[in-house]
Amino acid sequence: MSDRPLGIGAIGRRTGLSERQIRYYEQQGLVSPRRTPGGQRLYGEADVARLLEIRRILASGQTLAAARRLLAGQGAAEPGESDVRSRLMSAHALRSLYPVSNRAELERVLSEHQGHAEEDGVE
Repeated sequence: MSDRPLGIGAIGRRTGLSERQIRYYEQQGLVSPRRTPGGQRLYGEADVARLLEIRRILASGQTLAAARRLLAGQGAAEPGESDVRSRLMSAHALRSLYPVSNRAELERVLSEHQGHAEEDGVE
């Protein structure tokens, strides 16, 4: 990427994130793109790196709160915070903010998790 700032569409293609996700991360204070006088977001190389890091953290099963702490240099998630999410993501490749779209699927995932928890000796 050149030093020339890019708009949200180009950054979305570069990071694999949707424009909606990028705007949400901005609302959450995780990225702060520059703005043109007309309000268009302009992203630089540091923004791309940060968005890719957010994506990596979330893909590893961490929560957005944990991502915020990690990006702020405050360390990893609380003990056990990502255990359930991590297991579900690895077992089901869930990559959405809304990964389960119906009740039957949710019940199946939760039932499966409960089975793993019992195997691990966790209630």
